[in-house]
Amino acid sequence: MNLKSVTKQQRKERAREVMNEREMSSDAGSLSRRGAQAPAPLADWFTAKMNRRSFGKGLAWSAVLGAAGLSVYQLASGGDNEVNLDSIELQRKSGWNVGSDTKPLTFDGIAPTDSRNQAFAPQDDSALLAVYQPSSAAWQPFFVPTLIQSMKQPTLQQQMRPVNTQGMRDTYERATGLREVLSQAQNKKNTLIVADLPGPESIALGAALADTAELVPGFDNWPHPLGVVKAHETLGAMLYYASEVKEKKAQLKDDAPALLLLDNRRLAPYQDEETQFDNRYLAKVPPPDQLKQRGITNVMYVVRDANQKDELDDLNEDFVGWQQQGISVQLLRMSDFQPYEEEVTKKNADGTTAVVRERHHYYYGSPFSHWWFYSHYAYSPYASPSYYRGGGYAPMPRTSPPMPNQVNYRPATRPTMFSGTRVGGSTSGVGRSKPTGFGRTSVRVSSSGQVTGTRAGRSGSYGRSGGSWFGG
Repeated sequence: MNLKSVTKQQRKERAREVMNEREMSSDAGSLSRRGAQAPAPLADWFTAKMNRRSFGKGLAWSAVLGAAGLSVYQLASGGDNEVNLDSIELQRKSGWNVGSDTKPLTFDGIAPTDSRNQAFAPQDDSALLAVYQPSSAAWQPFFVPTLIQSMKQPTLQQQMRPVNTQGMRDTYERATGLREVLSQAQNKKNTLIVADLPGPESIALGAALADTAELVPGFDNWPHPLGVVKAHETLGAMLYYASEVKEKKAQLKDDAPALLLLDNRRLAPYQDEETQFDNRYLAKVPPPDQLKQRGITNVMYVVRDANQKDELDDLNEDFVGWQQQGISVQLLRMSDFQPYEEEVTKKNADGTTAVVRERHHYYYGSPFSHWWFYSHYAYSPYASPSYYRGGGYAPMPRTSPPMPNQVNYRPATRPTMFSGTRVGGSTSGVGRSKPTGFGRTSVRVSSSGQVTGTRAGRSGSYGRSGGSWFGG
């Protein structure tokens, strides 16, 4: 780091002088004899904080400075410094749109109303937290409220809109087939469902299953106008389905399985360009002992289609660890729930009948293959499973065409950029540290603790910024 040609030894000597000056501030004559200059503003703030908030508080701030790549010696030397900060912490300190406060969010699929055709009204974080946090105390420790908490910021609330994309609609329809088979399974509470779809589609899946499964959102970043991860789209989907999820949660039964909602764009490629802000993050999942305490014997990993054959890299070690601890991990493709149209006879209100065509989604596209879901995913169905037909339920056929092929999947250890990045002896992503340079942003910090510039890309130029990283 360029400190304007000040040598390391000179910085250390100057820092020692600054600290001595603060400790000896009651002796003006001594300061005069030493010919010391006034300390740099942030060094002055730092020592004032120590005097005002106790030595322990001062040590805590020293840790923050160290994590940011600055020392009190460097700050005392004056001048701007370039540091690399954790993106989410930078946003919390300096605003969700830090460095890009003149750039608006852009949305795909803005909806005029929510999924219940109610007019949209801006919502703060407390309203969304009440809707999306798990009802069960057993799963609350694994709820990640980070994305919802971004709605504390009024400027973000003003820009947010509900969204409903074609991908969300497709996922919701397919999820009705999954909901049907889950609702008729006896041992579904023993399963953790991990939905790893694009964020808005994970929310759509959750909304379709909100009366059948305990939703556990796991979105650990904030929106940004230049965000690598389009977190605002996921937040827009949460706004779109909020009323529906709130309504359906009231119908949850005690045997509901847990459904962990993830955004599979969290590891999106970062091209190191000026047009990107690195808000990537790692999924946080329970360790195997916590799953076993909750009676989990089976994990169903839900992906969009056959293009994804394995779990994402940040889940590899977790999935292998679960498997080694006797927890079965299976892969389910939402594309396996396919549409099926049939003519059915329905009664009208006046007593007459009419033949109509109805469209439903079944496992492998037919009520005759729907039955095989229970065999493939280790569920025990109730004695007489049924399927929806003609406005009511009919017995599910037990005779069917040849059994469809089961997805061939088993997690296996492979080298990734996240291998061996756990801290604190944890056996799960909740204790995993980010690799170097992952989810971080370069900023310029003045000697007074002001963030004077934010660089969207690590090789780009600095844009204007505001706010104090260290003050407050």
